[in-house]
Amino acid sequence: MPKLQTLPMFIVGTESSKSLTQLQRLHLKGELHIKQMEHVRHATEAKLVNLRGKPQLYSLSLSWKHYDEFCELNSKIVLESIVPPPSLKSLCIEEYPGICFPSWIGAVQLPNLTKMVLINCRRCECLPTLGKFQFLKTIHLQGMHSVINIGREFNGESSGIKFQLLQELSIVDFPNLKFWWSMNGEEEFPSLVKLTIRKCPKLKSMPEIQSLQHLELQNCDEMILFSARNTSYLTTLVIDQFIGQLVHLESILQKNASLTSLTISSCPNLLSIPSTLGCLTSLKTLIIRWCEGLVIIPEDLHELTSLECLEIIECPNLFALPEGIQGLHKLKSLSVENCNNISSLPTGLQYLTSLEHLAIMYFPVLDHLPDELSNLSKLRSLYILSCQKLSFLPESLKHVTSLQTLEIHKCPDLKALPGWIDNLSFLRSLVISECHGIKSLPEGLRNLSNLQHLSIRECSALEEDCREGIGSDWPKIAHIPHTYVGNFKPGPLSTGSSSI
Repeated sequence: MPKLQTLPMFIVGTESSKSLTQLQRLHLKGELHIKQMEHVRHATEAKLVNLRGKPQLYSLSLSWKHYDEFCELNSKIVLESIVPPPSLKSLCIEEYPGICFPSWIGAVQLPNLTKMVLINCRRCECLPTLGKFQFLKTIHLQGMHSVINIGREFNGESSGIKFQLLQELSIVDFPNLKFWWSMNGEEEFPSLVKLTIRKCPKLKSMPEIQSLQHLELQNCDEMILFSARNTSYLTTLVIDQFIGQLVHLESILQKNASLTSLTISSCPNLLSIPSTLGCLTSLKTLIIRWCEGLVIIPEDLHELTSLECLEIIECPNLFALPEGIQGLHKLKSLSVENCNNISSLPTGLQYLTSLEHLAIMYFPVLDHLPDELSNLSKLRSLYILSCQKLSFLPESLKHVTSLQTLEIHKCPDLKALPGWIDNLSFLRSLVISECHGIKSLPEGLRNLSNLQHLSIRECSALEEDCREGIGSDWPKIAHIPHTYVGNFKPGPLSTGSSSI
């Protein structure tokens, strides 16, 4: 047993065979996760383990599970006694019930630390001092319910650059955090490129961090956007679960022309996307979803000349997509979903000559697709879901011979698949579900030699006609390797998968 060198996990128990002292004579190296620390009742147990004398240990996780009032009082003494070696590179403390962290969390005691994770230490009122760790690159802080301010105790009192090599910082679930103070006159976070702040509903401020490239803000006070307005090197910005109108978003977009990805979601009182959106000529991905109050997307959308992916999801008060969409010549993927008041799609869709994926979902008043779609020469997949009034597919689609996947779901007014479907010679997958108006399949299906997968679900009349051997439409589909009709597979092979 003393020769054992790797022990990724040790669960402390109440019996002597599971005492923490069992680790005393082991020459451990690599990773160690000690669980159920609440069973360590005396500081002497923690001292006897002598983790500091195990120099090849580079990753340590300490976690508590169930604890009583004695453990809450005792945990600080226990944690203070379980001193890790200075060679440690990664430290994780989870569900710690104490009110303050041990003194050995410091740059002198752990000079080689590169990663720090603190999770659900709900009673701790202050963060440990982490600003002077020379090699610290990643910090994840989560579930610190008693922390109200972040300031000098986090940075440290001594002079010099703080968080010199830190690249990623996450602050998650701090329900009482109000301010994150910047230390005036001190250089801090010179290398930070990714900052994530989630579930901090009272947080009003954050330091100005010029090096940021990725910023994600979720469920914070809207004033935090004012603190973020001076960033200028962002490539990714995520704004999620803000209840205000995002009045400071305009200046953020204006100063970050290098943005390549922008996501705005769950902002119910956002009325319009700022006109400065047109400044983002490097933007490749734009996602707008769950913004119930949104009524306008700016017409200068066409100025997003690098845009490749556009998603607009569940914006029920949006009545139209801007005609400026026709200028998105590099757009490869377009998904428009659950925009209940949009009755037609812009004719400019025909100019999206780079489009490869098109999804149109949950449009209760949409009764037709644009007539001219023949220019979509690169379109590979088309998904149409829950367009109750759609009664036909435009004939121009027959010229989109690049199409490989066609899925149509919940379109009860659609009476038939078009007779020209055999023009889609590269079609590999066809899925039809809950389209009760379709009574039979077109003859042209026989000619689709590349069709590998056919799925027909909840189309009662059509299912009956496609029954193996006896259905009137069976000869039209018998050649397809993977065929699914209803809840069974009548085709010649017994393997395959359905996409619905």
